[in-house]
Amino acid sequence: MSLSDPIERFLQQEVESASPAKLHWLLLRRAHSLTVTIGDLWAKGDVQAANQWIILVRDILTELLSGIVDPSHSLARQQSDLYIFLSALLATAEQGRDTAALKDLREILEIEMISWEMLVQKEAREGTAPTHASEQSGSSFDFSA
Repeated sequence: MSLSDPIERFLQQEVESASPAKLHWLLLRRAHSLTVTIGDLWAKGDVQAANQWIILVRDILTELLSGIVDPSHSLARQQSDLYIFLSALLATAEQGRDTAALKDLREILEIEMISWEMLVQKEAREGTAPTHASEQSGSSFDFSA
């Protein structure tokens, strides 16, 4: 990613200074937007380009799943189950270019995204967000794709 573009510099700073919850929300938002792109590409018959974005959505879901640090906690187990289900739904959508499965995936991602956005807004209001996510969580996901 070239940091000569002001938008890219802004996005880079946004990611570097984000709390873990905000990083989670940013990943969900990106996955959601990519499901829209995939549907549009399928409608245009550009399966090869859609497949490239499917790989990125799969990477995002894997990153979200790998960010769950205490799988013995009941909420963490539910979160893990959700991301495993979403991965399976993505595979179903991909295998048959199943637009209904893709729509279900998009809708679930939207609900999850809204939930995490509410947490990010709560952190901002209360001033409880960590100052740097890199100090709290080691997300390895590259947002530049």
